[in-house]
Amino acid sequence: MTLPFIRSNVFAQSTATPAAPTAGAKAEDYMLHLMQVPSAVIPNDVTARKGNQKAWPLLQGVSIAQVEVPVGGWRAPHLHTNTAELAVVLNGTARAALQNPEKEWFEIDLQPGDCVYFPLGWPHWFRNTGSNVLQAYFNYGHQLPATVELPVS
Repeated sequence: MTLPFIRSNVFAQSTATPAAPTAGAKAEDYMLHLMQVPSAVIPNDVTARKGNQKAWPLLQGVSIAQVEVPVGGWRAPHLHTNTAELAVVLNGTARAALQNPEKEWFEIDLQPGDCVYFPLGWPHWFRNTGSNVLQAYFNYGHQLPATVELPVS
């Protein structure tokens, strides 16, 4: 069954002010082939394909990383100074931990489809607890997330 494409005048009904168009932007400028972005290695042999403003100049206010954590590996403790983070597990199992301002650590076990929220400035880590590569998406509320690596104690 084919659904008809419906055009509407949503902006006329919205109370939000729409973002200004980017001069000269074409339809394809609004999409990124994330799997074609070269992988970066981040601490502890974790790989990340970063869909941030460096890879996608049109991007404003958000970014994403496709992350793979090897068996037995972890995304070492770190925090972000300019954004919160939302991690979504695609494949594998994980344990995530986050530290609140009172220095208490919370640990959470995650399976495919589970999400974990790391508030702005809270130290956190993400560990592969399964027998396969852990695949996840990390989503950020900034086009260029600032990361501070923390010492492992």
